[in-house]
Amino acid sequence: MHAYLFNGLSFGPRIIERMVTLIPAARHDEKTDPERFTLREAVAHMADWEPILRGRIEQAISSPGSEVQGMDESQRAIDQEYGATSVSEELKRFTEERMKTIAYLKGLALEDWKKAIVHNEKGEQTVDDQANQLLGHDLYHIDHLTEFFGDKVAATW
Repeated sequence: MHAYLFNGLSFGPRIIERMVTLIPAARHDEKTDPERFTLREAVAHMADWEPILRGRIEQAISSPGSEVQGMDESQRAIDQEYGATSVSEELKRFTEERMKTIAYLKGLALEDWKKAIVHNEKGEQTVDDQANQLLGHDLYHIDHLTEFFGDKVAATW
């Protein structure tokens, strides 16, 4: 049923860590777009949101049909002081939290994947939907990190 999901979920933190190692630390507080996080803030955001998103999955299992509220991500970044975090520590925390998410998901029964919460902004979200949204969230931030590479492309051998 989820042939690539668990592998894909494990790749996100690894890919992000590899990308970050290629971006000079002097650029970690640079914004590539005024509407997006800095690299430092993006990594802190990933680490911070992983247990929040896992908590919503857990809520769908323990209390199907219950409601969850959206959060102001920009305000949370300020409140949690993303800009003052250690990129290396946040990468480690993101990886650790993602491994907890994968372990939790692997333990679910088949029928659990159809249980849902109701998000006040996004509507009904099954566990399956939410697990797949984690992949999309990773890709969104991977795309953001590619902006730090400009027009550079891989060398031809």
